[in-house]
Amino acid sequence: MSKYNYPADYDIYYPGSSIPKNTKKIKDISELQVFDKALLLKAYYNFTRDLSKKTIFDEKYFVNLHKQSFQKLYSFAGKYRNQDVSKGDTIFCKAIFIKDQMGNLFENFRKEKYLKNYSDLPKEDFADKISFYMGELIAIHPFYEFNGRLIRLFFDLIAYYNGYNYIDYIKYKHTGELNSFIEASINVVQNNNYELLKNIIFTGLKSRNIYEL
Repeated sequence: MSKYNYPADYDIYYPGSSIPKNTKKIKDISELQVFDKALLLKAYYNFTRDLSKKTIFDEKYFVNLHKQSFQKLYSFAGKYRNQDVSKGDTIFCKAIFIKDQMGNLFENFRKEKYLKNYSDLPKEDFADKISFYMGELIAIHPFYEFNGRLIRLFFDLIAYYNGYNYIDYIKYKHTGELNSFIEASINVVQNNNYELLKNIIFTGLKSRNIYEL
């Protein structure tokens, strides 16, 4: 886990560490990562299982993904941050604007029918749409922690709904980290450049043999 830069008087981490305070009071990063991974895998299983034609990928669904995925360990699960945050030289949306920015983004997403109509359209068009909305969510960075994992889960579910497998990032992994994905995220936030992110999404979109919901 990489520690975000929060104000000194608001620390969600254990003192002197980058480990978020958690219900099990785990302070060993390796042990905590095992729990985090298990929670995320369970979320993938549960939310994929529950996908149907009635699924609405709206803001409520997005927030609930975070809450249901991480609430067993973290009190901040499903809650928008109320403090400004940065990571290195990357500055995310100011907390005071998060609610409005999320509302506006998901209103536009609603007009796009939550990207539920791309099963028969060109993959490039789908990748373009995903990269834009993914990039916007990365720039807003609405939660205290697990933004990247939650955002990838969200769009993996949308990809799965449209007859694809989960987006495959394996080409861009190096020593266990999504280095190219991080670079793409920085390009979006700092330079408003979506090209690398779009390339990652396009490469990672692979159709399933059976499309059934």
